[in-house]
Amino acid sequence: AITIGGGMLSIFAYVSAGKISDRVGRRPVLSIVYATYFLSLLLFYNSSGGAFTVMSWVVFAASMFGLDVLNNAIVSEIFPTMARATASTISVVVGVVGTICGIVTEGLIFGHYTRSHWASTSYVALPGFACVGLVWLLPEPAFQSLDGDG
Repeated sequence: AITIGGGMLSIFAYVSAGKISDRVGRRPVLSIVYATYFLSLLLFYNSSGGAFTVMSWVVFAASMFGLDVLNNAIVSEIFPTMARATASTISVVVGVVGTICGIVTEGLIFGHYTRSHWASTSYVALPGFACVGLVWLLPEPAFQSLDGDG
């Protein structure tokens, strides 16, 4: 039930994130979804169980999928047509390298300081809140033609 409910909410988040960002812009929606993602991640990893843990996981998963849509959209829209494939590839590579660095950092924090994966994951996630503000440094592509130079 959790997987089905979470999956349905995630599909809704996928579609909604794209449609809402078409109306109000990518940056405001991306900023809100980043905040929701990192907040729900912290709530999930620091909850004591029960329904709250389930709800925070579902919101975490849905916001993760929403971020996937929005990040892919903004990367493909802010670069000129001829550079979009390269930009998307670089984005994927940076995501993989970032994931590896995050896992290594979490392991080091766990091994040297916390002895708790929950706490270590929370510490690694905290700098992610910077994304809420950093997205405002990107150009707003939502109201521009994709046929031109991006």
